[in-house]
Amino acid sequence: MPHLSSSRKAPVSVRITIIGASITGLATACVLRRSGHKVLVVEKSDGTFRSPGIIPSPPNMTRVLQRWGLQSYLAKSGMVVDQFRFLEGQSGKIIGVLKLYEELLKDLMADFLLIQHGDLISIFQDIARREGVEVRYNTTVVKVERVPLAALLENGDILYSDLIVGADGPLRSISRDAVLLRQIEELPTQHVCFSFSVSLSDLQADTELEGICEQRNWNMWLGDGFVIYGACHVERNRYFLCITTEMHGDMTEYQGNWTKQYPVDRFDLRLERFDPRIQKLLRMAEVLIPTCHVFIPEPENLICDLDKVILAGQSAHPTMPDGMHSTAMCIEDIDALDYLLTRIRHVDEIPRVLSAHEELRMERCTHAREWELRKLQMFTLDQGEDRELRDAKIRCLSECEDMEEKEYAFNDLWGEEVDFYAYDPIEQADNWWSMYGTVISQRTP
Repeated sequence: MPHLSSSRKAPVSVRITIIGASITGLATACVLRRSGHKVLVVEKSDGTFRSPGIIPSPPNMTRVLQRWGLQSYLAKSGMVVDQFRFLEGQSGKIIGVLKLYEELLKDLMADFLLIQHGDLISIFQDIARREGVEVRYNTTVVKVERVPLAALLENGDILYSDLIVGADGPLRSISRDAVLLRQIEELPTQHVCFSFSVSLSDLQADTELEGICEQRNWNMWLGDGFVIYGACHVERNRYFLCITTEMHGDMTEYQGNWTKQYPVDRFDLRLERFDPRIQKLLRMAEVLIPTCHVFIPEPENLICDLDKVILAGQSAHPTMPDGMHSTAMCIEDIDALDYLLTRIRHVDEIPRVLSAHEELRMERCTHAREWELRKLQMFTLDQGEDRELRDAKIRCLSECEDMEEKEYAFNDLWGEEVDFYAYDPIEQADNWWSMYGTVISQRTP
């Protein structure tokens, strides 16, 4: 198993408590511990949580993971995506193919990967042990005290620290309540993601299905009010799928659910809408995991700067469960925070660098959240003029011989997505520090 690569050590070691041992919490702990900080993670669960779902790692996320020294892990467990293949949701006919390694995308400098959630959790748990991070499972935080800064535990213990990082997820976040001094309203929606998988060997042995399980393809079925993602994981011999659609009835039971499986026939998915191959895959799977999206307004603040509390990951920018950049935004948060904390010379500088982090991340994450929503709307268009125009642009990506026309279609359809791929959190943080870092150091007592 890999270690995190060495980096610049922080001039001052900060006592940091991280609330939540999710991917965000564990990755934050590993990176900050590597930089020389004293890190403690508290997690209310027993640490065995694993979702079988797939996490996209777009190039902006992959570059950070490579910078952390995880190349060997990514080579073993990451599924490289060479192209997005768009298909009609009902017929399964190919609309067009977007290839990631054509001239238009030559400057990405990192792969687009798909990684299983459980794999990413396991790797950061292992690194946390190797780096000497203390992780306390079955430990519930009931309140964050602002003065003096402390996390109050359910068992009565009090954890004092110089900085608290809230990584306790989007739902009922204790750390977010502490930053905002109030609870944010969590609004249930009818937007549900259904995750499931089937044996890759069974697909390859079926003449009707073998065409969709080509390696390095990410298949996307675009239908009336739904989108379906599918990709194969050779190491695990599974084909993973996710159906995103609006459902009728009471879906509150499935809020925050990432592991509990239910029979397929429990849900009225209106299977006649789907490609017959998708219908067959659902019959083969028999069970699936429903996750109902809860809309949470974006917090107006990510920090309680005077008291040294900062939100990270889904606590800071809650997104849809099927978002392509949900985990990428978490990883970027960590990379930028680590860079800024390695620049301080005294704990009194923490509030100022937290303000810098908020300034750097708020606009970026708001943009990502808005783009994910627009992209979902684009993928789930009903029959009509807008959908015909979208499909014409997708077809142009693989059929047009005129490079200028092809580039125009690409930029109009996918250009905003590629802009996300080019982002580097360290570069942005370094630019900020170059302009304002000296001022911070001069103002420190």
